[in-house]
Amino acid sequence: MLVALVLTAAPPAAAQDRPPGGPVSPDSADAIRARLQRPPASHPPDARDVVGAPLFVIMLPLRLAAEVLSLAASGVSALLPKGEGPNLYQVLKVWGLELSVRPLGPGAGDAVQARLTRFQPFFVEGATSLILSPGAFRTALGLTNEDQSLDGGFTFRRLTKANFWGVGINSLEADKSDYEWRRAQVGAAGHTRDTATFRFSGGAGWEQNEIREGNDNGLPGIGDTFPLDSLFGAQETVRYVVGGGQLTADFTHLKSLQPRGFKFIGDVAFHGGTGDTDSEFFTLQGEVHGYIPINDRQQFALLGLVGTQPSWGRGVPFYYLSELGGPEFLRGYSTARFRDRDRLTWIVEWRYEAWRELQGRARAEWFVFWDGGTVAPSLGELSDFRYDYGFGLRFADQNGPGAHFFFAWGDEGFRFSLRLISSF
Repeated sequence: MLVALVLTAAPPAAAQDRPPGGPVSPDSADAIRARLQRPPASHPPDARDVVGAPLFVIMLPLRLAAEVLSLAASGVSALLPKGEGPNLYQVLKVWGLELSVRPLGPGAGDAVQARLTRFQPFFVEGATSLILSPGAFRTALGLTNEDQSLDGGFTFRRLTKANFWGVGINSLEADKSDYEWRRAQVGAAGHTRDTATFRFSGGAGWEQNEIREGNDNGLPGIGDTFPLDSLFGAQETVRYVVGGGQLTADFTHLKSLQPRGFKFIGDVAFHGGTGDTDSEFFTLQGEVHGYIPINDRQQFALLGLVGTQPSWGRGVPFYYLSELGGPEFLRGYSTARFRDRDRLTWIVEWRYEAWRELQGRARAEWFVFWDGGTVAPSLGELSDFRYDYGFGLRFADQNGPGAHFFFAWGDEGFRFSLRLISSF
């Protein structure tokens, strides 16, 4: 005899309370709302939380400043008719005015630049440095298309608090002195890109260099520490005809806003003395960048640079000697801490993503670095290297790495720097 037992499970309580169709009852709506508002389950902290915590602390003042600006903009907008204000971005775009940040030259820091492209292919641009080199500026007029440009203009570069410790890798920290360097330059430059891989730029012009007393009252002047007749360019006004070019072979690409691959850069520049300036010299430099991914959040970044300066006549003015130290190379030392004709330097960085925008348009990464390098009268005499290490935070978008800051330690103490642009 076969006995079949049919078991019917009772519906869950929530299903019993819910009417079979029709509008949702107030009680059911409250139950659904409570479930939707339930906080997500907590998770144990991981390495990303540890890395991201300092970022939150550092960014907090910027977030507060952004909130204040947002409230101020809202208040201004409320005072305008219909609560609407002009879209500044659209106004600038209609007028063809492009704002950006660019380097004004070695030691002159980052400059704010405005370019007017309303009358394409012609453009007018101007840039000025406000912090490291107050009063320095550049103006240019030119024409451009997508892959080529040609411009001519005038640049005035003024380093008001430049420092000098002497020549050579063994120059003494106690010999730190102060001077002002003024350079006026007029010339033309061209830029071309045959493919997405190869780019070339070149230019020529004329310049005048002059050294004056420094503006740092806490330091002795350069003439109080060193005999000026031993430093070419310290006493005389030096004038040059200049020309040079740069060739870049870029085999990098962006993946998840992370550069990958290798890039090679070669530079050559010639300075030929004019008038009573008895000096001619070349500056030859080779540079390689490498970006080796570990995964989408981590990578190693490498940079190597070697440069030499063959010369004739009185040689190279002391302010044009190859430099190490500062926010680009050998970051644990003061800007231009070491100078000589030739140099060799490298950078090794480990980069770790700390934050990414939800739409994937921007990211921030912590980086830990180790730098090394030296200067010497010739490449065959390179020795006695200096080293530093540190960490920092860099922001990146679709255009590559951008604003960053870092903390560095070397044999002569601690350094901090903040830059708005990054070439590495």
